Amino acid sequence: MENMPVCLVNEVDTVKGPIHFTYSTKVKYLQPIISMRSLIGCRCISVCLPGDAGCSCAQLNGGNLPFCANGFIVSRKHVLYECNNFCSCSINCRNRVTQKGMNLHLEVFKTKDRGWGLRSWEPIRAGTFICEYVGEVIDKIKVNEYGEEDQYIFKGNYVDEKTLKWNHGPELLGEPSINDSEISKPLPIILSSKNVGNVARFINHSCSPNIFWQPVLHDHDEREYPHIMFFALKHIPPMMELTFDYGLSNDNVGWSVAGARQPKKCLCGSPKCRGLFG
Repeated sequence: MENMPVCLVNEVDTVKGPIHFTYSTKVKYLQPIISMRSLIGCRCISVCLPGDAGCSCAQLNGGNLPFCANGFIVSRKHVLYECNNFCSCSINCRNRVTQKGMNLHLEVFKTKDRGWGLRSWEPIRAGTFICEYVGEVIDKIKVNEYGEEDQYIFKGNYVDEKTLKWNHGPELLGEPSINDSEISKPLPIILSSKNVGNVARFINHSCSPNIFWQPVLHDHDEREYPHIMFFALKHIPPMMELTFDYGLSNDNVGWSVAGARQPKKCLCGSPKCRGLFG
């Protein structure tokens, strides 16, 4: 179902695979996308160009394009806008990255002590798009119905300081300082990949992560329901496990797993390990 086939490897025990779930490459929304507010398309010829004041997509992103010519994300934003179906630019436009899907050869593998994990056969350069967090959008009222055993719930309620200002040096770029309160504002969207999901559901926690999440809009303009895209935080060697920081739900400084009442013991092995997560 992906652009590149995803392999499943278990060299630890005799378990044949993860518990059953429906694999999907598309987020399941509470309402069809066709009923959501549409984005306005740009009128750029062939491709969008950086610094073009007439490009409406660049203006949505603060006046410039969020990706460099090679497709690497420039810096983190509260919400990033890609070109959409109403744009006149071609599919080769540099502002169409995550909507094309995964382009890495990823592998789901069994870890020794943390269940299943995710890694790449190829080296990954910092800023590279990895995958989307695909799942079912769930209502906040129904979150607790999923129970403590649901380890597959995403709540975008925190961005750590390192990720917040990733690759952003206003003194070098000649730009105003980043608005911390705007970019770290909690997202109302809640996703569960327990029953429906993709490879992102296997990404484990680490107190020293190598990937980060970025909200992206490209097929609708409902800022409350962005796509959650993962990008490389640093250069990642082949076969190194991909991880992000789940945070701590009881200290208001991290991710929280909805419905979880007690933090879990952390086994990330990082020198900066906090000891708990979730």
